[in-house]
Amino acid sequence: MDDPPPPRRWAARRGSLALGAVGVVAILAGAAFLLGTRSREAEPGAGTATPASGRHVYLLQPSAGTQSRVSLEVAADEAARERGLSKRRELPAGAGMAFLFPGDTEIAFWMKDTLVPLQIAFVRGDGRVVGLFEMAPCRAERCPTYAPGRPYRYAVELSSGAFTAAGIREGDRVVPQDPATLPDPS
Repeated sequence: MDDPPPPRRWAARRGSLALGAVGVVAILAGAAFLLGTRSREAEPGAGTATPASGRHVYLLQPSAGTQSRVSLEVAADEAARERGLSKRRELPAGAGMAFLFPGDTEIAFWMKDTLVPLQIAFVRGDGRVVGLFEMAPCRAERCPTYAPGRPYRYAVELSSGAFTAAGIREGDRVVPQDPATLPDPS
């Protein structure tokens, strides 16, 4: 009499083991990527200063606390500065806009047609914050204006409360990670 064929359990187990091994390798590779990305972000000057999206990394450097990074769109010409973040329905955490000027200015900002509450930091050429304001959305014809009352070189807008949460106050620094990658303001 012929012997019965061997049970198929071993073949099924081998397939399950192979699939499980591939899954473990994929998980480990993903974890290594994330850990590598996070550790590069923690090192000053490491990683890319200009992400592929065209955003620029700015460093928030409180006098007391830990430095953090934000990813900013840059408005370097008059039309982009005027448009700003108006008509945006949301602003992701850690994102915002830097408004670059060709020289020191005292121009006031307003929130005309801006739909999300923002916090703005007015920054001197050396990176020191000279004014910090919370700004409420405004759809009226005449909106409040915000200005530090002294010259500044650029302004940075983030979601409402973001500078405060990062420990940033007047006198602290908000600087581009790699100024050489920024467009020339006009």
